[in-house]
Amino acid sequence: MWRRGLPALGLAVLAALAAAVVVLLAALALDDDPTEKPRAEAPSEIEAQASSAPRPVLFGDTVRATIDVMLDAQRVDPGSVRVAADFSPWDVVGSPDRRIATTDDQAHVRATFVLRCLTGACVPAGQSALYEFPQARVSFTRRGDRFDESSIPVSLPAVRVYSRLTDAVPAEGGPAVPWQADLLSLPVPSFRVAPSIFVLLLLLGAFAATAGAVALAYAAWPRAAPAPLPAPVPLPPPGPVLSPLEQALVLLENAVRVDGAADQRRALELVAEELERADWGNPKLARAARALAWSEDVPPVQVTSELAARVRSVLDETYETHRNGDSDAS
Repeated sequence: MWRRGLPALGLAVLAALAAAVVVLLAALALDDDPTEKPRAEAPSEIEAQASSAPRPVLFGDTVRATIDVMLDAQRVDPGSVRVAADFSPWDVVGSPDRRIATTDDQAHVRATFVLRCLTGACVPAGQSALYEFPQARVSFTRRGDRFDESSIPVSLPAVRVYSRLTDAVPAEGGPAVPWQADLLSLPVPSFRVAPSIFVLLLLLGAFAATAGAVALAYAAWPRAAPAPLPAPVPLPPPGPVLSPLEQALVLLENAVRVDGAADQRRALELVAEELERADWGNPKLARAARALAWSEDVPPVQVTSELAARVRSVLDETYETHRNGDSDAS
């Protein structure tokens, strides 16, 4: 049975090979068909063009210069595209706005520069002045070769600035009234100090000035005369000054002593010294006082009081004698 099926299998293989040959010939015939439309050429690697707005431009207006770059995203890296341009004497306000839009095969890079010139270099000498800028450069890097940077030039459009002090209307069309200002194109006003903070500082300064004025007025306001101070209470007249002998006699006559026998013995010794030193001294009483001062036992208060009384009587007699002698001499 296997030998009977072999011819049928061979016929099937031959039929399949024949069909494959027919399909291959048909495909080749379609490729060689002269009626087929030619394929579209691939876009260029990178292209760039520049434009500016508004047109016309009056002195002080803000101009926006735009550079559009179209490139083949398969061959050029869109992130590597850089635009360098010199717009002197115009100043570039802020950083250029750079935007990238990509599709499967192409990419669009747009760089927008905000230009403004308010100096004398941009004032037209007559009715208008034309400002031409040097070519800009667009640099890029091809994919797969990031160290090989290339660039292409881009022609920047010239800007014609018209004076605001002329009555002529620009030929390209413009405002019918020469005296016109575009306030929207002027820069936003800036302040060294925020207005709210400045107002707060002014209020604080006014408050400080008011407080200072009130303080000065209070200091200069006349005051009532102060009440006179009460007369000082006169001090009592000083008591008589006691001589050392009298002080010793007072100590001997006082029965209450702070140091007891020590005070008593010092007072007796002082009485003895004074009686020996004075012109009217009594050597007998001086010896009695020293004997009591150096006695072995503590002298009784009664004995020391009697001695003090005897000394005082002698002292009184001496005073009386001196007083009578002074009166007789006068």
